[in-house]
Amino acid sequence: MKHIEAGDPMTAEVVSVVTSTSFKDVAKLLAQHDNNGLPVVDEEDRVLGSSPRAT
Repeated sequence: MKHIEAGDPMTAEVVSVVTSTSFKDVAKLLAQHDNNGLPVVDEEDRVLGSSPRAT
């Protein structure tokens, strides 16, 4: 079995959203980047949480 480290599947370029980003725009970004969630950040790029996956 191959040993996988936390950084192996990591994305180098992070796409994030701010709290005022519309859910429609979040859904578009999720689809464009084939992602299950996006970090939600404040004005200083501090992580506040994660957006839900668009369904």
